[in-house]
Amino acid sequence: MSHFNCKKIRVINDEVEDMDIIKDLVKSEELEDAFYIADIGGVIKKHQEWISKMPKVVPHYAIRCNSNATVIKVLATLNACFDCESKEEIAQVRKHNVQGERIIFANPNKLPSHIKYAKEQGVAQMTVDNEIELMKIKELFPEAKIVIRVRCDTDNSPASRSLRVKFGCESYKEAVDLIQHVQSLGLYLYGFTFSASTSAINNYVKGIEICKYLIEVAKLFGCSNVKLIDIGGGFSGREDLNEVAGLINGAIEDLDPNVRVISEPGKYYVESNFTLASYLYSKRLVFSDDNQMRIMYYTNCGVYNSFLDEALGVVTPVRDPNWISFSELIEDKRFLSCIWGPTTDSVDLIRKNVLLPELSIGDWLIWPNMGAYTLVLSNTFNGFPIPTVKPFIRESQWKSFLEQIRQT
Repeated sequence: MSHFNCKKIRVINDEVEDMDIIKDLVKSEELEDAFYIADIGGVIKKHQEWISKMPKVVPHYAIRCNSNATVIKVLATLNACFDCESKEEIAQVRKHNVQGERIIFANPNKLPSHIKYAKEQGVAQMTVDNEIELMKIKELFPEAKIVIRVRCDTDNSPASRSLRVKFGCESYKEAVDLIQHVQSLGLYLYGFTFSASTSAINNYVKGIEICKYLIEVAKLFGCSNVKLIDIGGGFSGREDLNEVAGLINGAIEDLDPNVRVISEPGKYYVESNFTLASYLYSKRLVFSDDNQMRIMYYTNCGVYNSFLDEALGVVTPVRDPNWISFSELIEDKRFLSCIWGPTTDSVDLIRKNVLLPELSIGDWLIWPNMGAYTLVLSNTFNGFPIPTVKPFIRESQWKSFLEQIRQT
């Protein structure tokens, strides 16, 4: 591919800092609505880093965490693969000329119409974790490549516990029963997959060993053509990849070369490459019954526009804001403060009882590391808009990217 339309991507000088980009946008466009800047060069760098550090593990970008069209287009241009969970997600990826074989339909429970659509689009790799799903696929897409999802992680966070309950069969008896069921239905057992957790990275090794064992079991039942181990997602976009890469590379070192290994990273690509800017448009002082003062700040992007995780109690420490101020900050004084979103809902609270210097109306709060599970969960409740995304790439990265796609 020798041409790439960059109309939506702003090419900037290498020396320009992210904060300067935001300041320039605020001043030149007289912005009042919240917006994101998206470092597309950073996304490309993440892709290159993955290939360099885990060359035997093919990443499939999980667009559920951020379905920004520019991110998808750039990764598609780099011949990346994708993890999709629905008909709509498959359509979003196929729009960028991604062939069906570069997509895994990784939702273990699928609507019948979505299975039919996947068949139409040539998306044959499909995750399952139960017999009923196998029966459905037998009827609607008997040529599908079945990937059995097993449970393996032991992380006890509420999110991980819920995921274990919702998806994945027990790693031994249930999985063996499913292998036999695939065989009896005459379906193609293509591979095994699991979901690990960044808080327990040894689960990747554990999951790979389970998959190796199940491949051998499958052979005993006549399924001798298993081709895939999918190690799932859960890779942080803020932490170094070296440790987990070393563990995974070691775990697959002795794997049969006929078995491919893939992964489903999402936040790894985008978490640290999207920065949100929200406008502080109102404030007031509140005194409690014990006469303690709090400053209430109101910003134009809240729980419904990008901070749903905050309402669910999943507060990421690195999302504490910086700010651009066009007023004087009293740096040596800090006040007990709350930061509210713009809606009239009382749950629209981003930060409660935090110590901040006094801010002024017209200041901008800058929230780093906001690329994952923010925009995809946003809506326009109370009529407040979803923040726009302003993609950029630095000049040297842009030249390198163009050269790379010329060679493909």
